[in-house]
Amino acid sequence: MAPHPRIQIKPSVLWIHILVWLAFFMIPLLFIESASGRERFMIMGWFVQFLTALYFYYNYLYLVPRFLLKKKIGPYVFMLLLGLVVLSALNILFTLVTAGIVEHRHPFNLWRASTFPVYPAILAFALSSAVRIILEYFRNERQKKEMEAEKLVAELAFLKSQVNPHFLFNTLNNICSLARKKSDQTEHAIIKLAQIMRYMLQDSQDESVDLAKEVEYLQNYIELQRLRVFGKVAVVFSVEGNPEQFSIAPLLLIPFVENAFKHGVSYQDETEIGITIRTLKKKLIFKVENTIIRQKEEQVGPGSGIGLKNVVRRLDLLYPGRYELDIREENNRYRVELTINYEI
Repeated sequence: MAPHPRIQIKPSVLWIHILVWLAFFMIPLLFIESASGRERFMIMGWFVQFLTALYFYYNYLYLVPRFLLKKKIGPYVFMLLLGLVVLSALNILFTLVTAGIVEHRHPFNLWRASTFPVYPAILAFALSSAVRIILEYFRNERQKKEMEAEKLVAELAFLKSQVNPHFLFNTLNNICSLARKKSDQTEHAIIKLAQIMRYMLQDSQDESVDLAKEVEYLQNYIELQRLRVFGKVAVVFSVEGNPEQFSIAPLLLIPFVENAFKHGVSYQDETEIGITIRTLKKKLIFKVENTIIRQKEEQVGPGSGIGLKNVVRRLDLLYPGRYELDIREENNRYRVELTINYEI
């Protein structure tokens, strides 16, 4: 059986309850002028107020969480009425017991004794139900947001974990190609890969990194790719503005660059790849443009779109409503323009 929802009362909230009930018990004395009236109220009135407080917490701590929140309306109404009967019985008994103690009291009246505590109890029922339902609503909303935040963190971690193997697989293929050619650049490529992996294993574990570090990471990647496609593709990489003043989610831009090298390199024709990072006052503009090599489409494996799909999903999660992504093909050129606004 699932546990009943409970409210954990903080010390500050506990003091609020205490002060409210103290005011509830003491303020009526300010409006009673005669000493006999105060004496009568301090015995008869305080007992009724005690029954009111008892009914408040009976509904607040027990009935609402056990029945009302579980939509057991029938048992809830029955237990409410049963509580009123108990309050009436207690007040009748108390009135009879104090018959010879309280002076200047009204003559005993069964109807009055049985109904007198009902009216404040109805008010206590309304207030306790409203307070508990409101608190449960905010508690559920807080739990929902916490669950959404945990889900977001888990999804981002999963997407980031997919980026690393995808990049590593491609880069190792490049180094393998250099090794087969017995290129003198193989050692240099391995050193560059080590620098890239150091960034991926250390800095990329943070939620955000300095844009300057991400730029350095892209430069290393591009240099590694140049070793493979030297003489076959013209690569232009430019940075405008001051990247030191910005931060960005790590490994967010690399899938676009990977995609340009994957689909924009030909072993027969001269091709071009242009990559630009531009920083404005509160905006980052990232552009990638490459020649479209149609025959490459037949060589693309079934997982070739993973990188771009992941980066779009990460943008949705990290920069909701704060980014624009324009991808288009024009004049045999593939163009990507990503704009991230750092304030709305």
